Amino acid sequence: MQSKKKFLTPPIPVNETERLSALHRYKILDTPPEAAFDRITNLVARLFKMPIALISLVDESRAWFKSCIGFDAREVPRDATLCSFAVLTDKPLIIPDTRLDDRFACNPFVQSEPGVRFYFLLVGLPLS
Repeated sequence: MQSKKKFLTPPIPVNETERLSALHRYKILDTPPEAAFDRITNLVARLFKMPIALISLVDESRAWFKSCIGFDAREVPRDATLCSFAVLTDKPLIIPDTRLDDRFACNPFVQSEPGVRFYFLLVGLPLS
């Protein structure tokens, strides 16, 4: 009998207060789309041959997307996003197949549409 895996809620980073303070200093949340950010997501989608590319900012309760290619939502609940695990590290995060990673295997974005398979975070938000 196969055990059913449970959706993992990401832990809160130890530097959460500082991280959120830095994010809010940028005053970028809920701003309109900008061509410079859209050029980056278009380039990433083309380079990696991926149908979805996002510039995501993780706030207290959501991941908000400054730029989206191939994804209709402008934000998703923080607990449901793969980005919540990315803020736990200051190193690049590359997940070749999300279905094989215990942190992501039961995530709703992996299990259903859009069927996220590959996850790549180049850099997180600096605290300075």
